[in-house]
Amino acid sequence: MSHSTLFQGQAPIAISYRPKTPDYLPVVVAAIRRFLGDWPIVLLTEARHLPPQAWLDAWRIATITDWAHSHNANKVLRLWEHQAVFAAHFERWIWWHDDMLLLREVHDPVAEFAVARVRQLPRPRPNKKLSNWHGWLWNTLDFFDSLSVPAPNPVCHIPRLIERRVLRSLPANWNRQRLLFEPTYLLWHWHQTGNAVQRVGEFRQCVFSGEMPPLAQFETSSSTILNWGRKIDHGSTQRAFAARYALGFDGVPG
Repeated sequence: MSHSTLFQGQAPIAISYRPKTPDYLPVVVAAIRRFLGDWPIVLLTEARHLPPQAWLDAWRIATITDWAHSHNANKVLRLWEHQAVFAAHFERWIWWHDDMLLLREVHDPVAEFAVARVRQLPRPRPNKKLSNWHGWLWNTLDFFDSLSVPAPNPVCHIPRLIERRVLRSLPANWNRQRLLFEPTYLLWHWHQTGNAVQRVGEFRQCVFSGEMPPLAQFETSSSTILNWGRKIDHGSTQRAFAARYALGFDGVPG
């Protein structure tokens, strides 16, 4: 399925994908189709990780497999490289993860996912030992603070509109092996455009560990996105999702 005929200038939902166990990509895609209809979706993955072709065709999902990471790219640089691949294909895209579940209809996804939502307003760096990821995050926030650029924490784990022209306007000498992509892109873009940030609030719900409540509990809230962490109970999560969606790659729209 060619990108030019599928997308027709729309900003596709772009998902970087590697298989997981259990794999919730079918649920994430089914929710997008339920609430956004035929909005274009593209998977960036390796050919060996492609879901079954019958499933891709049934759910109208395009794929990008003609790419590779640079030699010895670390986890931080790899996220930048994913965005560079998307930029080679699209003028703008909605960066989505395979653990972000849409809970309701969104009238204008481009506008909705361009809103400058943040997790926390600027605050001091925690005085404790940080995990690798949180260390990278705070190094990124500290970098912007050193430039006298406001540095709230924008990592909310929600879909984000990414634009090629903004991505390519980032200074070339910034260290993409140390600066996390999402906060770097967003803080730079918001600073350049003067966007006023707002707390993410009830826009998203998170279950980081333990039992997953029934989806009906989230769908009757004002939230738009549900995401989850690695320590969730997968049995209850699969039961909650199966009440609404097919769990496997044999499910079809309908």
